Amino acid sequence: MTSLGNKSTDSSFDAKAKEDALKNESEQWDTSKPEDAKAGDIPVIDLEAYFTSGEDRELEIVAEQLRTACEETGFYSIVGHQISRVDIAETFDQIRQFHNLPIDSKNEVLMDRPDWPVGGMGYLPFRNRKLPARDTGNLNEAFILKCDDKLGMDDNQWPDASSLPEFRAVVERYAGQMEMLGKRMLPIYARALGVEKDFFKEAFDTPLYRLRMTHYPATGPKTGDHPKNGYGISPHVDTSFCTILAQDRPGLTVFSERRKVWVNAPVVDGGFIVNTGELLKHWSNDRFLSTRHFANNNTGTDSRYSIPFFFNANPHYVMSCIPSCCSKDNPAKYPPISYAQSQGVVQGE
Repeated sequence: MTSLGNKSTDSSFDAKAKEDALKNESEQWDTSKPEDAKAGDIPVIDLEAYFTSGEDRELEIVAEQLRTACEETGFYSIVGHQISRVDIAETFDQIRQFHNLPIDSKNEVLMDRPDWPVGGMGYLPFRNRKLPARDTGNLNEAFILKCDDKLGMDDNQWPDASSLPEFRAVVERYAGQMEMLGKRMLPIYARALGVEKDFFKEAFDTPLYRLRMTHYPATGPKTGDHPKNGYGISPHVDTSFCTILAQDRPGLTVFSERRKVWVNAPVVDGGFIVNTGELLKHWSNDRFLSTRHFANNNTGTDSRYSIPFFFNANPHYVMSCIPSCCSKDNPAKYPPISYAQSQGVVQGE
């Protein structure tokens, strides 16, 4: 198998400067006039035939579809992923139960509280200014878990089992299924980029991932076309290799690079929506897009829930430019870097 990384590091990457640049850029985006998505704005890829047969012929078919999506839109939906609707529904049900707990119960697992040894996991309250960092509070609350080569499920915070006896088992099962789905998609990404199908295997032997279980409460009607603090999650790009998102109803708006307009993404029945993040954008030397997007706050009477799964390589694996994405005439634009080195930028949705 071809190696992706090396043991050297490059100190020229300034994570804080990158975070500030993305934040400043996002504040200039005019998001005031989104349109409903048209056919082809967000392609749908059916993984059923490849996942069932494992045949190279089926792999090449979905790889070509993914290549087009990642080069032209940065977002696509997947069906035929073989994660059952029952498991997805049970996970949403547990998340609703968690967010229905009294605030005192949720604050017992508050993110970044002084008496918990690991940051970035647990309960993120309403009007938080993290993930992504913004000057005004995001209109959502979330429960976040993360795992990598050193952190496992026991290192995460969990709500009291007496309040939610099935929560941990259901969420753990779902996280495991999403990790497996991400790994099963790696050969598709590899062939889409013109490298051997096991190219990414070493880098993702112990991946870093975050599972964000987000609640967007109903907030009433907006006032004005462009409210300063009217987002469920502020406009941003993800920093992941890819993000795999489940939604219980529409609420995601993405920028169409082809049409140069913001579009409201539909929810595909039984599907997930997937997007490329900055990690894969850099790794592919800007060949694959990292597309800007935001989450809407709710203007009706019902809450909305979403479950993005942020999938990344082993945090200490140093990623050099994918060979098919650079040449003498198209040299690598970014230094070899690990995800851990880039942690000044953190995920959004």
